[in-house]
Amino acid sequence: MGTSSSSSGPKSGVSFDPPWLNSVASELGSPLEKISGEQSSQNPRQIESVNLPLGIAPPGRFGSARRYLGNYAETGDKSSLRKALGSYSRKGMGGASNVAGRMKASTSAGAGLFNFLQGIRNSSDTKVRDWVNQLSAKNLSAYEIADEIINQIISIGGSQEEESCKDSMNQAISELLTIQPDIDLLAMDNDSIWTVMELFIANEAFNRLNFDIGQLFESAKYSSREVVSRMNDMKEYLKSEISAQIQELRKDISNPSTNELNKLLQSALTRTFEIFEDDQ
Repeated sequence: MGTSSSSSGPKSGVSFDPPWLNSVASELGSPLEKISGEQSSQNPRQIESVNLPLGIAPPGRFGSARRYLGNYAETGDKSSLRKALGSYSRKGMGGASNVAGRMKASTSAGAGLFNFLQGIRNSSDTKVRDWVNQLSAKNLSAYEIADEIINQIISIGGSQEEESCKDSMNQAISELLTIQPDIDLLAMDNDSIWTVMELFIANEAFNRLNFDIGQLFESAKYSSREVVSRMNDMKEYLKSEISAQIQELRKDISNPSTNELNKLLQSALTRTFEIFEDDQ
């Protein structure tokens, strides 16, 4: 399912964003200070919080989204999937900007990962270079290096958002290693870092949807083979749409600050779910 535990999904009559979300998102800023010893308040690339209007979720918020998703699970019909995603966004979440806002921890973590991958490649800070050299000297596998990188960004975890981000980062870097098996994760070029961003945000959107409306995939009426096939197709569809938006937005910003990238990822999610809403 992409996350480690099942859920009945969020309820109606509550805020679209839980009260602790801003706190989690703010803790997932740029991680380079952990190594360099700089104070985050002195860092001009520090994550800027994304604040969106709060709202109360309506009754039966995900009913039609789950119905369309059920049709997709049974038939594999992509139009049913698009309608499920559009209904999830428009009715279930109160609009595409709310979907993006609900994923502010994801975009903060993604911006932090981007900043960190660029930082360990480019940094002139002695402590950062020492960290990279010590890691290189251990003769670790690429997957072990990936774990070390992710642990710098999400060192403790525990919340649903943090565990999901860890899972999505692992998946994104694993997919990159499948595409580029010889890549040096400590010296990645910008195109490879952008690829990781696209894969990470797509994985996060997939996890979010599964947590909110994906419980039907756990039904005994579907075979394991059907479930895996449908979920893989769903993830690939999300990846295609989100990647297209990120690639379009990054044309105007070659080397974004962490704040700029956070806003870019928020915009990419908003635009993606606006497209899904157009199918309603």
